[in-house]
This record gives sequence, structure tokens and C-alpha cells, in this order.
Amino acid sequence: MWGVLIFLRFFYVVGNAGVGEACLAVVLSFIVAFCTTSCLSAIASSGGVVSEGGPYHMLSRSLGAYAGASVGITYYLGFALLGVLESVGAIDALAMAVPDLISIPGYHQIFGGSLVLILNVVVWGGIHVVTKLGVFFVVVVSLTILMFYVGIFVSPQSEAIQLAGVTGLSASTLGNNLGPSYDDGVRFGTVLSIVFPCFTGILSGANRADVLRDPPKNIRNGTFGAITISLFMYLSFMFLWGAVATSDYLKHGPPAAATHLRRLVGVDNEEARTIVGQIVWPHRIPAYVGIFISSVSQALQCFTVAPRLMQSIAADNLLPLLRPISVLNRKREPARGILVTAILSIALSMIGNLDLIAPLLTMCFLVCYAFMNVSCLMLTLLKSPTWRPAGIFRKRFRLWYIISSFVGVVASLAVMIIVSVYWTIGVLVLAALLYLYLDWVGAEAEWGSGFAGLRYNFALAALLGLQEKIHNRINWRPQVLVLYQAGCDAAYSDEDQEEHTHSGARCHDLLRFYGQMRKGRGMCIASAIVVDGDDKRVAAERKRVAEVMAKESLQGFADVVVAPSFGEGSSYAVQLAGIGGLRPNSVLLSWPSDWQGHPDAAYEFVRLLQFATNTGKAIMCVKNISFMPVGERAIPMNGTIDVWWMIHDGGFLLLCAHFLKQHKVWRGCQVRVLLVMEHADDEATETAKSNLRKLLRAHKLLDDVVIEVVVLNDDAMIEPYTYDWTIKVTNRGEDFAAKEMGFKRQNTLPTSLDDLFNGVLPGEQHQVASSLPHHPSRQKRRVPTIKAFDEELEWSNESDLLSNVHNKIQERRSYMDRLAQVNAFSSNSQSGNSLKVPSGAASQRQPVAHPNSARPYMRMNAMIAERSKDSALVMMNMPDIWSTETQKDCASYMAYCDCLTKSLDRVLLLHSTGMEVFTRF
Repeated sequence: MWGVLIFLRFFYVVGNAGVGEACLAVVLSFIVAFCTTSCLSAIASSGGVVSEGGPYHMLSRSLGAYAGASVGITYYLGFALLGVLESVGAIDALAMAVPDLISIPGYHQIFGGSLVLILNVVVWGGIHVVTKLGVFFVVVVSLTILMFYVGIFVSPQSEAIQLAGVTGLSASTLGNNLGPSYDDGVRFGTVLSIVFPCFTGILSGANRADVLRDPPKNIRNGTFGAITISLFMYLSFMFLWGAVATSDYLKHGPPAAATHLRRLVGVDNEEARTIVGQIVWPHRIPAYVGIFISSVSQALQCFTVAPRLMQSIAADNLLPLLRPISVLNRKREPARGILVTAILSIALSMIGNLDLIAPLLTMCFLVCYAFMNVSCLMLTLLKSPTWRPAGIFRKRFRLWYIISSFVGVVASLAVMIIVSVYWTIGVLVLAALLYLYLDWVGAEAEWGSGFAGLRYNFALAALLGLQEKIHNRINWRPQVLVLYQAGCDAAYSDEDQEEHTHSGARCHDLLRFYGQMRKGRGMCIASAIVVDGDDKRVAAERKRVAEVMAKESLQGFADVVVAPSFGEGSSYAVQLAGIGGLRPNSVLLSWPSDWQGHPDAAYEFVRLLQFATNTGKAIMCVKNISFMPVGERAIPMNGTIDVWWMIHDGGFLLLCAHFLKQHKVWRGCQVRVLLVMEHADDEATETAKSNLRKLLRAHKLLDDVVIEVVVLNDDAMIEPYTYDWTIKVTNRGEDFAAKEMGFKRQNTLPTSLDDLFNGVLPGEQHQVASSLPHHPSRQKRRVPTIKAFDEELEWSNESDLLSNVHNKIQERRSYMDRLAQVNAFSSNSQSGNSLKVPSGAASQRQPVAHPNSARPYMRMNAMIAERSKDSALVMMNMPDIWSTETQKDCASYMAYCDCLTKSLDRVLLLHSTGMEVFTRF
């Protein structure tokens, strides 16, 4: 810490800033050093990895790899600059002893660079060489300081010196020099940048922690003692310089009245350079030699520490560019680090001016000190289990660590800003760029970080405070659980690839398809189901799915579930995925294309759909995933995205279409909404189209949408969508928004297409769109357990299965009609309400005139195919599952969906839960 600035700059500081502000600069620098020393002692005494090694090791193990490395490189630059500053100062002292050097153009750069090279060669000889010279350097520095003290006390030593402005120690001179007297271009930040480097040696103990007998104790006692002694010595120098000479003399040297030149060591001004020679005692030559040796000793210390610091950063294998520097030679010396430091230091020595070098190294050290205090503050506040400094379990010590580290952070930033706002921004931007580069490189480290602990605490607090209902219903976004059976990708052997998967397509294509919906800004959990897989296969799939998610820029988590069957593994994932308010609200899976050849597949798949729906999950089912433009097939699509909006659903279809439209693959497609209506005249259809267009425009959804109305004259064509119509009408008064959220019915998007006829438009208040009214009986359903049965299927062909659809729906409809009448009667008798099932509602929904016939469903498919056969994508509602009692019932459901989507290349079936809400303010 006792370097060249004490001898060549302190009188200049007092001459400009006055004794008062000079002492203030010393005190500010001391506060930063004291608080940082307190944090350093705490880190050194805590035990564990954070207290091993030097400052970089402490920072990287407490702040994390990226932050530690970025700050460590800045700290390294500070040491290199400090070595350059001391070398340039040594050349200044040499120029005082040999004035003829001044006549050589660029002598600072020539001799400074040469001295830097020589010192690095000495360092290359080994740290033991520097250590042996340590005692000699301490003696020389002490004698040089003593010569200055004695010289000040005995001044003036001649009448000529007295006439030049040296009054000797005088109270009146001290009084005159109390206030500032800045020259043009000099301010408090300038003198502060000169004083602060005198406190940059506080980390010397930490740099040699590996050779100390008791590092925590030695670092604490040695560093606190050093900065305390330095404080009193620096303050005494400020007072003594202020009391011994006039401010003009201290700033410009003799004769001040004639030149009034700013004192800069190294300029061609012999009078300015003689100030040291006129003050020191007994003679100026020993003082010049002492200053030179002091500067060389400090520079040697810097050039000894800097390469080892760089080697430590390189050894962590975080920066690819630095990996060659991590190699040590046969003497266990960082020879490559010394070479890099020598080249960098020689380049920096071309600055050739102490006043320009000092602010730069001040900034670099202050960044390191600030982050040292940040690490201590963060570890104390987070109560990390590995953070155990002395007294941490006592309240007063915890309070001391918090206060001292906080003051250290504030003081470090304050000093940086005072010195130079621009340099502050520059150094922080440099550290940030280094951090971003490290993050971009993506190097991994085996240690934790304080920032990770901070994120953990924030995440835990957010999860505990997150209210799931508000999260899901007001700011709804798709939090998707992607389910697929692993075993068909390049991650496995050829034998594994031959295994037929549940999806019948490349399993990771489903993940890639979800990547096209990521504009929903929701969470993704990818669950790969491995059927009876070994550890090697599980590890390979876990790695592969993480790679796919990273490549597709998916935000979320990946996991692998091992189970006896796909259905059982999927039920585990549906139940256990997520935590708190971050549980998936949607399930994305692919339609099994080979279910006819696997009798259990249909039963297992339909039961999975039923299970996911009854646990509050929306369903997104991709049909013909192998035709989807994903992966290598991901080319921009043209044409239309056809949205077949059936009667029973709300805005879920439109929301998903909106998300897809944001991706570059689907951006060129036009969305076409096809409203399916029954027995509607021209006036009703036009009203529906107009109102829906206004609603979409008000909610900023699908600006270029095309709306068409498809009128059905045969109820049997969509009876799987309408079999529970009666109970929906009965429960229409139990509106979710009015009951749960306090919003009025007339302010919502239509919950069914019936509302389009009533001219329902959004008002001026907060507006909500929800699909919950389509599922009034959702909460009353029993969640089934998925398991496979070995029941023999007995059907002859597809028509038999479709006829079974009709029969089961009639049974379900009769049951629900009776249930609706009972509920309506019970509700009216208890509350006196006049709500009744509309007259004729039940009778209108009696069995249709097509018993045991699949012809109406085929006509529905023909109508859809006629309009959407050439569409880029078809999105439509997935009907409610009417029965899962037998395998034939499940196969009938699959057959109906296949019949409905026959001749369509790419289909996305969606089933809402009633929680899908999107808002407009």
C-alpha cells in the first residue's frame, strides 16, 4: 500500500484539495477498505470453499462462477495497472536523479515498458526470489518515509527554499491550506483517484492465504493493522504538507508565482521536479533511490500476484480463451500467465502518466471491493448453511456484517461515481459484458453461488405467495405438460429405435411443435415416459430432451418417468408435475395412429384423456404429428389455419390459434374461424359473425381473421358435442365469472355461440373470457385411476364402433336430462327461483332418427374436409368423453374422432377445462 503516490502525489493533493478535502479523500478510501476488510475476514473465517484461495476464489465461490470470473478479470486488470503505475512512478524517480532522461522523447514509455519487462522476468524466476527481497524492500520503504517526515520537520533547510514558499511547520500556513484551491481541470474526484490506490493492498493477505499459518486470524489482524497504520500515516502527511508550505508551492513547485504550472511529474519543468529534493532530509539522492526501490518493490508484488490470479481464473475452465493459461511449468509457476501479464502491462505502460493510470486502477479495485461486500451481505441475509463466519449466530455480529457490507457497497459505488461517472459506467459495462460472455459460453462450474441462493429464496417466496386460482383464471397462460413415450430418437441404439412408440412418430417432434406455441410465455414440463427402461436409457433420454428444449428455446423443465406402461407413467406425470401455482394447466400429447392394431392403446389413451381432464388440465392433442412442420420440416406455411368452433367451447381455440400465429412457421397463414350453428337463419348468422369480429378486435386477437358460419340442419351430425346440452342450459345461470370473480355476464366473451345472437359486446370495464360455463359439472366428476384391462374387443368394423357412439350418447343424454330436471326442481324448491329447463328442451333432444348409423358423422367429416382439406392446420374441439366403461366404448370415441378428421393432414384437437381466461384492461 505504501507506494509511489505517497512520495510523488500527496503534496499535490494537499495543494489542490486543501487539508480538509485531502483528509476527506483519505477517510472515504479508508471506509471502503475497512468495510471490505471486514467482509474479507468474515469470508476467510467462515470455513468451507469460500474461504480457500485468494480473493478470486472467495468471490467465485460465493457469487457464482460467472460473476466471480467477470469481477476476477476486472481485479486482474487492476493489479496489472497498479504494477504499471508503480513502474512509471519508478521512472519518474529515476528522472529526478538523472535529469538528462527528460530530453529523450517518450522516455516514460520507453523506460517504463523496459522496466515492466525486467520485473516480469524476475517474477518468472519464481516467487521465492520476490520473497527473499521482501525484507530489504520493507527497510528501504520505511527509511524513505522517515526521510520525508524528518525533512518536513526541519524545513526550510535554506533561505532560498523559504522564499520559494516553504514556511516550515506553521499554524497560519495550515489555516491557509485548510480549504481547497483547485487548478483548472482538477476537482475532488481527481485527488480521490490519486489517494484511493494507496489502500489497494488490503487483499495481499488473501492472495497468500495458502502460505499463512492461520489464514482467518492472520488476514484479520494483519489487514486491519495495515489499514489503520496507513490511515494515521496518510492523515499525518496531509496535515504536515498543509502546514509546511503554501498551496502554490505544493501544486507547482518553485517558483510558483512565476510559472503557475500544474505540477505533473515528468513534464519538462525542472522547478516542479525539485520539490521532493528541497523537502527530504538528509539528501535528495537517497530519497530518489528510496522512491525508485519502493516503486519497484510494489510493482514486483503486483506482477507476482496478477499471473497467479489469471491462472486461477483459467484453471476454473470458464473462459475458453484462457484455458491455455491454466498450464503450469515444471517449477509450478504460471509461466504463460506471466507472459500474458507482461504483454498487457507493457501495452498499458504506453499511457505514461500517473494521473491517467490512477483513475483506471481505482475503478478496477473498487469493482472488486464492491462485489466482495455484496457477497458478504448476500450470504448473511440469505442465512446460507455454508456461511459460518465468526459470531454469525449472534445477533450483534450478524447486524455488524450486514451494516458493514452494506456501507462498503454504498461507499465503493460512491467513490466510483465521484472519481468519474464515465469510467464507472465503462468498468461496470466491461464486467457485465464479461458476465454475459460467460453466460453465452455456458461453462459449468461445480460450486454454487450466492446469486443462486438469492434466486432460490425469491422463487420460494413467490411460490408460497402464489395463489393458484388468481394465477390460472385472471392471467391464464398455457403451462404445458408435454407427454410422449421415449425410444424413437437418435439417442438410442438401432435396436431401441425399432421399438414402436405410443405416438407412432418421432417422439421429440411433439416438443418441437410446442416450441411453436411458446409465445404464450408459459412454462413447459417435458415428461418422457420410458417403459421399463434401464439407467443408461433413462440418462440418455434426459440428456436428449434437455438438448431439444435448449435448441427450441423452450423455457421449462425436463424429466423422465419410468413406468410399466405409457398410461401409468403419464398418470404419474399428470399428478406430480409442477409445484404449487406452477403446476401444468394443459397437457400436450399426440394421437396414437396405430390404436386399431393395439386393442389396449385406445382404452389407455382415452382413459388418459379422461384422467387429465378431470384433474383440471386442458387437452391439446396433435393428430398426424409426422406431417407437422417441425424440426427439419419446419418451413414457413401458407394457406389457412381453420378453427372449427363447435357450440360447447369458449375462447381456448382462439387463444391457441393466436399463439401459433406468432411463430414464423405459421405467421404467413390466415386464421379462418368456422362457427358451427344449428338451425340458424341468415340474420342470426350475420349477427354472430359481426359480434364475434367486434369481440376479437376488442381483445386484440387475430386481426386478419376470416369468419364463416356453418349451419347444420341435422342434429345428429354433432351429437357428441351436444348430448349434455340440457344440463348446460340448466346451469347457465351459475356463471363462473359472476360467482367467483365478481364480473358481470354482459362483459364477457360468449361462452357459447348462443350469446353471439344476443349482441353481447365488451363493456368499458375489465373484461374476462372464460370457458368454464361449458363444464358446469366438472367439479363433481370422480378422478379415475388409469390401468389396462385385458377385455376382448368384439366389433366388426368402423361402422360398428360409430354406431356404438350413437347408442352410448343416447344413454348419456337420457341420464343427464333426468339429472338436469332433478337439479332444477331442487334448486327452485329451495330458493324460489323460476329457472326451469326451457320448454321442450328435453323433448327436442330425444333420440334422433338415425339409430345405429354412422352416416351423420361421416357427413360431418365430409363437410369439414370440403372446406379444410387443403388447410395448413385444422384446429377443432375435442368432444367430451361419454364413456370409458369398456374398451369398446373407448375405441368408439377414438373411431369417432378419426372419422371426424379423416382426409385432414394436420389436426390439433383441443379440450378446455373452464380455467382458460385472457384479459383486456
